[in-house]
Amino acid sequence: MKKHLIPFSFFWVVNSVLLYLAAMFYPIYFVLGTYRLSVFWAALVGGFVWTFLTCASHPLLKKVNLKLNGRVVMFGFYFLANFVALWVTARLAPYTGFGATSYVWIAGLAMVANAVQYAVWKVAGLKKHS
Repeated sequence: MKKHLIPFSFFWVVNSVLLYLAAMFYPIYFVLGTYRLSVFWAALVGGFVWTFLTCASHPLLKKVNLKLNGRVVMFGFYFLANFVALWVTARLAPYTGFGATSYVWIAGLAMVANAVQYAVWKVAGLKKHS
């Protein structure tokens, strides 16, 4: 398996679980599933799209020469990346199976995702790839 696929796979699973838990604990604000996608497949597809879009933001860092030196700057960038990726994923609800009622709830999920993703990064000992 390629080195860059290992972190992607970790975060795909983490993001899929986060989508499932958000829909399970806050069913009024988050929806998983369509008439084509079951809840399980919607979590997997939504998690994949979210992870792909978040990972696609990394080349943007290099283009604008943004250095992630401080934890606050890094947290801010990843919060923005998670927020935009979740918003796009929710806007593609007929295809991803994930929907949200408001951008405020998406911001809350992005905030929780930041903390969980950071913890997974530290616990799993994943290396930063260039």
